[in-house]
Amino acid sequence: MDPKLLEKYWQGKCSVTELKTIERFLLEHEPETDDVLQTEWTRSSARIPAAESEHIREAVFNPVKIHPVYAKRTFPGKSWLVAASLLILLSVGSLFYHFDFSGNEEWTIINNIRDTVKKIELNDGTEIWLKPGSSIRYTSTFGDRERHIKLRGEAYFDVTRDTARPFRVQTGNITTKVLGTMFNIKAYEFEEKIQIVLTEGSVQVLWNDEKTEREIAQMRPGELLNFDRINNNAGISLIKNSGEDLYKGDQLIFHQATLKEALTRISRIHHLEIDMSTLSEADKEKHVSGVFHHTTPPDAIRRILFIHHMILEQKDGVFRIKKTD
Repeated sequence: MDPKLLEKYWQGKCSVTELKTIERFLLEHEPETDDVLQTEWTRSSARIPAAESEHIREAVFNPVKIHPVYAKRTFPGKSWLVAASLLILLSVGSLFYHFDFSGNEEWTIINNIRDTVKKIELNDGTEIWLKPGSSIRYTSTFGDRERHIKLRGEAYFDVTRDTARPFRVQTGNITTKVLGTMFNIKAYEFEEKIQIVLTEGSVQVLWNDEKTEREIAQMRPGELLNFDRINNNAGISLIKNSGEDLYKGDQLIFHQATLKEALTRISRIHHLEIDMSTLSEADKEKHVSGVFHHTTPPDAIRRILFIHHMILEQKDGVFRIKKTD
């Protein structure tokens, strides 16, 4: 198994084909993974400081104690634990990103691999509705002086007000800072835009890197902020669909998306293979906005395509798009 593919898997960057390959491997080759763990430990442990070597070995060979805590994948037995251990060993270069032994800092990572929204309550009372294919992470010091989490994907936040401890949500170079409010953030790594919708209260949106931090905007309820990752610019507009109930459910919500962006998002978060080869570049740039209630991802796709006079066909596990005009 290619170590880079394992790393892509846990970062949520695998294609549909890669995802199926790695999950099939973990299911079919569990005995072999024990040998891989031992071999890689023998090879890698020499490059790890002696003071930390035993700590890491304990985490790898007793993976129930692994930090960060990865959400369980739908594997029987211990395969998901083996996968996490393999990632630790095969990615020594990023090891201390996850394990900060000098500061005794542990990361908790919560992944939502289901097809439905996952509700999470933090220790400060803040509630989070995590969308499919998304994850949050935070350290064991969360709430001590400030409340800081990192988001990959999309989530709706109902933040408990605390003027002494600001709540920060980091998505790449964009940080959303609040004291107590309700808002939705969409920041999928495979999309060029980060979108923030404020439903109640106020938020400060900041751009930051290792050296500087600057304010992008102060948002009011009913506003949508679009941040372009490529050009590093932002714009704010008013929207109609800004009620909190919209973002807590399983419906798909698109604000000023292109058809290509909408189909790609559904494909990535629900692990579907969608063939867009029949679409022209003009077709891919058609606009998609609105709320799409659905019972299954394919049903949502059909509703989106219907608007643009297209239909969805399925053959051999692949969804193909056909024009009707």
